[in-house]
Amino acid sequence: MMATITRSIHVLVVLSLLTNVALSTPATDTTVIGTATIHTPPAVTQSDGPIVASYNHKPATTSLSGYSNATLSSAVSASPSSTAISNGTHSTCKAIQYVFPSGTGGNSTRAAAVREAYLYAWDAYVEYAFGHDELTPLSKSYNDDWYGWGVTIVDGIDTAIIMNLTEVVAKQLDFIQTIDFTTTADGGPVEIFDTNIRYVGGLLSAYDLLKSGLFPAAGYESAQVDALLAQATSLADKIAYGFNTPSGIASADVNFTSNTPVEGTYTISATGVTYNSTNTASAGSFILEWYRLSDLTGNATYRELVDRGEAPLVNPTPQPVYPGLVGTQFDTTSGDMLNFAGGWHSEVDSFLEYLIKVYHYEQTNATAVYKDFWLEAADSTASYLAVHPHGSPDLTFISELDDNGTLTDYMDDYSCFAGGNFLLGCKRLDMPALCDLGIAASDGCHQTYNTTLTGLGPLYWGWYDEETDSQPADSDRDVDAASRRWAEEYGYFIQDGDEEWASFPESIESWFYAYRITGDQRWADYVWDAFLAINSTARNDVAFATVNNVNMPLGGSQSDSLDS
Repeated sequence: MMATITRSIHVLVVLSLLTNVALSTPATDTTVIGTATIHTPPAVTQSDGPIVASYNHKPATTSLSGYSNATLSSAVSASPSSTAISNGTHSTCKAIQYVFPSGTGGNSTRAAAVREAYLYAWDAYVEYAFGHDELTPLSKSYNDDWYGWGVTIVDGIDTAIIMNLTEVVAKQLDFIQTIDFTTTADGGPVEIFDTNIRYVGGLLSAYDLLKSGLFPAAGYESAQVDALLAQATSLADKIAYGFNTPSGIASADVNFTSNTPVEGTYTISATGVTYNSTNTASAGSFILEWYRLSDLTGNATYRELVDRGEAPLVNPTPQPVYPGLVGTQFDTTSGDMLNFAGGWHSEVDSFLEYLIKVYHYEQTNATAVYKDFWLEAADSTASYLAVHPHGSPDLTFISELDDNGTLTDYMDDYSCFAGGNFLLGCKRLDMPALCDLGIAASDGCHQTYNTTLTGLGPLYWGWYDEETDSQPADSDRDVDAASRRWAEEYGYFIQDGDEEWASFPESIESWFYAYRITGDQRWADYVWDAFLAINSTARNDVAFATVNNVNMPLGGSQSDSLDS
C-alpha cells in the first residue's frame, strides 16, 4: 500500500504514535505509513483533565557509543551508487523498525493524556478561531498569517485521524472542501515553503491515512476524502509557478494573482552584491509531497518540476567546504550556491531531511542520486560537525558552519531532527555507523531538554570548543560567568534571547525514531517527559502557548501564539 512521508509532523502526532499506536499490541490490520507501522486505534473518549508533573533533573544515562569517522567514510564509499540502481517502484517499504514482542507496549494512561491535550487545544481553536489560521490563546483571538486558509485544520487533521477523533475529523473535512486555495485573505505573495509542508503535506497525509483502510469510514463522506487530493492538487498548481525561474530553483514566494514567482534576495556581505535567491530548505523541500502527488494524480509534471529544482542543490557550484554540506542560499538565476553556511540547521535542514526520505519512499536512479548526496553530508557531519563540548566527551552536538564554512560551536533546535534522519538512513542502508551517530545526536538534543528548569529545550545553544575551551574568536555570543558555570555543568549554554520554546517537534521526532528503531524504552520515556513539561509549562486556561524562557520556573511567561 502506498504511503505519504511528508514534512507534516507535530509534537502531538508523534506522542500519539508513541502512546496509542506505536506501543500498542499489533492489530491484524496494519500497513506501513512512512517509517511507522500504524495500527487501528480504539475509539476515543475525552479524559477528565490534563496530566502534569514537576520536572526532575536527571543525569545523562547514555554516552556516545563510538561511531567512527573512518568506519562511516568507508561505509559511504561502499554504498551502492546511483548507477547501480535501476528504475523501480515503491509498492513496498523496507521494514526498518524494531520487532516488538507480541503483547508488549501500549499505555492507555499516556494515550488518553495526549488525546486530551489535542482536544483541549482544538476546542479552544473552535471557540475562538475556527476557519482562521491560528489561535492566539492569550487574547482569545486568531491570526491569518498563513493566508486565511485554516492552517491549524489542514496541518493537524492527520493527528486527529491517527487519534481516531472521528467527530473532529468530520468537522475538519467539512471545512477543507470549502477552501479556495487560488486566492489569499490579504492578496499578498504566498511563501511556498511553509505552504507546501503545512498545507500540501497535511492534505496528502490525511488523504493517504483515510484511504489506507485502517481508520473508520463512518461519518466521513467519500467526496470529502477525495477533496483532500483535489485541494492538494489545486494548491500545488498555484505553487508550481514558483519554479518558473532561470535555474528551475523555486522562488521564495508566488503571486497568486499574476501567477508569477516573487524572488527573495540575498546580499553577500564581503562584496555587497545582491542576488535573487531562495534559502536551501525552502528550495529543496518539495520532493516528498510532489513525488507523491505525481503518483496519486498520474501527472508527472510535479515530479519533473521538483527534480529540476533539486538538481543545482545536489550538484552545487561552487563546491561546499565539506562534501554534501551546502550553504543556506542559492541564486535562482544561475543556480549557484551563495555561501558556505552548511549544516543541519534552519535554512538547510529539511533539504537534507528529504533526500533520504524520498529514497526510502522509492528506489530509482533519480532518488539514488539524492541518497548519495545525503550520504556525503552524513559522512562530512561525522568527520567535521559532530563535536564534543569542552569537558563533556560523552556529549555530541552538531555544529553549524558560518558563511565562510567555519564551525560556530552553535546549534539550533531545528537541527535536532538529524538524529532521527541518521537512524532512518542507518536502517534503510544497513550502515550501523549511522545508527551510532543518530543515537549520539539524539542524546545531545535530549541534554538540552533534560537540564533546563522547565524540561523543555531552547531555540539555540552554544558550547566551548573541546580543545581550546573557548568560543570561536569572532563570536559575539554572551560568554559571561553564568554561561561558563552552566556549560561546565551541562556542556552547553543558552544565550540571552534564545530561551524560547515554540512547539518545536524536531527533538521529539528523533526520539520517536530512536524508540521505533532500537526498541529502547528510554526514548519513549524521553518523549513522555517532554509532554509532561509541555502540560506543566506551555498550557494555560485557554490552550497552549509559546514558552518565553525554558530556564525560568514555569517558563517565565508566555507569548500569544500557538503554531499549527
